[in-house]
Amino acid sequence: MITRRKFIVLGSLGALSVIFPNYLFSGSKNLTGSLDVDALLKNAKVLRKQGNSSQAKQIYQQIILQYPNEIRAYDGLRKVLLAQKKKEWEVILMFQSALLLNPDNLEIKQRLYREYFNAALGNKKIKKAINFNGRLLDDIKQKYEIFVQKHPDNKNLQEQFVKIKRLLDCNADSQNPNSNVSLKSHRKNQYKNFKKRFEDASNSELETKLNTLLAKPASPDRKQHIRELHSLIVQRYRKEKNNQEALNKAVAYYNGIDKQDPLFLKYIRDLSKLQKRFDLLISIETQNHTLKNTFWSGIALLDVHLKKAEDQNTPLPSQLNPLLQFLEADVDSPDKKFELNTRKIKLDILRNQPDAARDKIMLQCRNMFGTSNTHSIDRMNVLIAKYYAKNGDTEGKSKILNVVSNPKPYFGNGDPLIKSIALMNQNRASGKPVHLQNLQKLINKL
Repeated sequence: MITRRKFIVLGSLGALSVIFPNYLFSGSKNLTGSLDVDALLKNAKVLRKQGNSSQAKQIYQQIILQYPNEIRAYDGLRKVLLAQKKKEWEVILMFQSALLLNPDNLEIKQRLYREYFNAALGNKKIKKAINFNGRLLDDIKQKYEIFVQKHPDNKNLQEQFVKIKRLLDCNADSQNPNSNVSLKSHRKNQYKNFKKRFEDASNSELETKLNTLLAKPASPDRKQHIRELHSLIVQRYRKEKNNQEALNKAVAYYNGIDKQDPLFLKYIRDLSKLQKRFDLLISIETQNHTLKNTFWSGIALLDVHLKKAEDQNTPLPSQLNPLLQFLEADVDSPDKKFELNTRKIKLDILRNQPDAARDKIMLQCRNMFGTSNTHSIDRMNVLIAKYYAKNGDTEGKSKILNVVSNPKPYFGNGDPLIKSIALMNQNRASGKPVHLQNLQKLINKL
């Protein structure tokens, strides 16, 4: 409990109101009864997360007044303060006051020196307010060295001491971090080691870690770890060519954790196409389009239907018509127009409508006269090759590469389609031979 002597000492620091509000000392409040600390802490946490900082702060202060050693209340009060701007100094005053009340409390000492540590590494204003005569980080190291000697079995203290010593050796408190070579090298190695921390864990160990996290209450921090473990497991299975398990894990994350995560949507797309699980992918893309309702989610859904029809030689479903109408209404840029036009050409090819496909191809070629974008031009070149292949015109398909390599001789060709292809390719960027090699590979696969 708070004695009169301690109350006077705290008041002289000007920090009393940080820990204790005036109303807690009024005679109308009965604080002699014991408190259910665990229940109060849970209630304060809920209030804090709901944004009701004032009530949460009162609960923490009430706990500290009766139980000055309750470190969880100080931690909660710290979070309340730091949720506001420029409250770092109040946090330090709080722990200084707490240490006066509990001079032998190791946890409070740790908390106070952690705040000093944060100030020493960057908050110049707070560092100046601490008004320490000497090198603050060196003093913190000496304090932690004493902590470690007195508590040799405390691994957390040992880790903190090693960290402080390393940063002191790197002059992290005195040099600009952008030009501090040793500090940058240390952080780079730390990042690499962090990324590799599960490298030696087996698949079953990763699954166990994941299931342990999934069994705990949801939280934003925990969600990041759950995502990372899911991703690692998917990558492991893919590396082992166990694509079925990789797909199952990706779908489980998508359906159970986050339908907005683009990484896992990509995993599902890649793995479904690899295994020709088109019905599953159609289901996922339908959910994605229902959720996002954008042009690009609609294009992704249309692409799966086209891929399934092309691969399995099945008729296209009638529900594509409303989807096409949606896409048509949402075209508001040349890029979107190009994407939709190429899909319409694919539809005509799959529906065995060569005349309609040819007309659309020639129109799109005219729209692209003068462009130099190799990616877009080659997408059209492959699409035209598909048109020739569908019609059984092997000569026309093989001629495309000749036109692409040297379009000028074909400008006056008697075939309007060949002429259009040549004019579309006249400004095609040809600085990288690999583009022509990739185009040849794609056409040869048809």
